[in-house]
Amino acid sequence: MNYEGKALSIAGSDSGGGAGIQADLKTFHSFNVFGMSVLTSVTAQNTRGVYAVHDVPPYIVGAQIDAVMEDIGVNGVKTGMVSNKEIIEIIVDRIKKYGIKQLVVDPVMVAKSGDRLLQKDAETSLVNDLLPVTFLVTPNVFEAEIISSSQIESMEDAKRAAEIIQGKGPDFVLLKGGHLHEEEAIDILFDGNTYDYFKAAKIDTVNTHGTGCTFSAAITACLSKGMSVHNAIEAAKDYVSRAIQDAPDDIGKGNGPLYHKIEPLKSSAFEEAAEDFDAWFDKNRVIFESELLAEKHSLTNPENAISIGVGSGLFASKLGIKYGVEPAEKMAERARERGIEVKIGTAENVPFPDEQFNTVLLSTVLSYVKDPQQAVQEAFRILKPGGYIVVSFLTREGSYAMMYDLAYLRGQHDSEISPKHPYPVKFIRETHWLSTAEVTTLLQKAGFIDIKYVQTLTKHPKYTNEEIEKPVEGYEKGDFIVVQGRRP
Repeated sequence: MNYEGKALSIAGSDSGGGAGIQADLKTFHSFNVFGMSVLTSVTAQNTRGVYAVHDVPPYIVGAQIDAVMEDIGVNGVKTGMVSNKEIIEIIVDRIKKYGIKQLVVDPVMVAKSGDRLLQKDAETSLVNDLLPVTFLVTPNVFEAEIISSSQIESMEDAKRAAEIIQGKGPDFVLLKGGHLHEEEAIDILFDGNTYDYFKAAKIDTVNTHGTGCTFSAAITACLSKGMSVHNAIEAAKDYVSRAIQDAPDDIGKGNGPLYHKIEPLKSSAFEEAAEDFDAWFDKNRVIFESELLAEKHSLTNPENAISIGVGSGLFASKLGIKYGVEPAEKMAERARERGIEVKIGTAENVPFPDEQFNTVLLSTVLSYVKDPQQAVQEAFRILKPGGYIVVSFLTREGSYAMMYDLAYLRGQHDSEISPKHPYPVKFIRETHWLSTAEVTTLLQKAGFIDIKYVQTLTKHPKYTNEEIEKPVEGYEKGDFIVVQGRRP
């Protein structure tokens, strides 16, 4: 077995094992990344507080980085507790010396109690020296207030602060919104041009010691494995949410640590591995050609059709579709090789003008976008009057195959009820399988009329108007449905 990446944590040691270097190494291991450490400070602490701190001499910090870089090397680096100006300066020197690009900075500046953890000159050095060489910085609300010299009480305040911080040098700012007065924990990612939002339910627990360390370490691990920033944050946020949810209640008498023995969600092949998807399609050709047959049945004019979430372009090219939208550059490149004009975008924000196409194809997209209603509204917007939307999807009420690996990953796999032909989880991370009724409602709310249903594999007992072919062995429930609607 091989590790999937190499990650270095430059941070303080927590003798209680819940935060700092210890939490980072546990997190790296969970993500199958080889973890290394550079100690900046030794602390005497437990779940109830920090009792003593001894900073490591800056030249020892530098020597540790040299030892790692000159022999093993790294794919990603994170910093945590960097308690004085001299340590920050030596770190910056080594980041530049070794040309480290993927540096994640967790600006450990404020304790949960509100106490400042850095000396004033260290705060200044972190902002003026470390942020300009940073790839991604992950401040909480209190730290963002210090760095941006602004007060944050709302989402709009947080967005303005993220803009200010990004202007100080980092490529990306991920402002953690757990302390905002919102019903959900909403983190804001800003890249200098656009915002993205990552939501998670707030969990009522005191066992959150090491949350910030774990989150930034999880992001670093994912980046070290070659994941995109967006995917790395999604996977890290899911990991931390479950680590808090499963936090033990029998360790210490204060704020307990997280639970790290968790299997992270796999990265999505739709966004990360175009070649893998094509190979998997070829292996399961008989299943997907059934879906393609139903989609072709519903396409009125492929030459003026667009595929939203075009992926590698394999489906669209077989259907004769000439235009596409895709969020992942690798997938888009492969689709362009197949002769499809692809723009980078999402189903909820399609980068094409109003009323341009005769047909919009949403091939299973609605099951995994963040806002399916917005995706359908976008399809309506770019359609010409009289144009058609075609939605293919795996129905909740008629499906079971695609849930196999997801159940296995979550530790809920039951061999007695698992299907013969599982759909791999890396294609369906965090997917919400819509029912036919839900898809119908989405289309109707957007204004579509004349809704028709075409069933692949087997006839659906309630919704199918037409049956395309006989079922394939192993698919007994009627898995895919293709729905067509018309814009008035």
